[in-house]
Amino acid sequence: MGKYIWPDGKQFEGEWDKNKMHGRGTLIWRDGKQYEGQFINDKREGHGNFRWKDGRVYEGEWKDGKQHGIGIF
Repeated sequence: MGKYIWPDGKQFEGEWDKNKMHGRGTLIWRDGKQYEGQFINDKREGHGNFRWKDGRVYEGEWKDGKQHGIGIF
């Protein structure tokens, strides 16, 4: 477990493997967007929730950092 904040304000708190986001964690962008869920090698992968700053939410599956498969918007 650990936390990292990039110079642009993006931050991640969660599990790491070989300096990559890997496992469960939360990624928050400076503009307020947020993803909470699974990561593999720095990419959103598996099940997770993505929240836009205006309140919209997508909950579902991710592959290679993109929405994939079954989900609820």
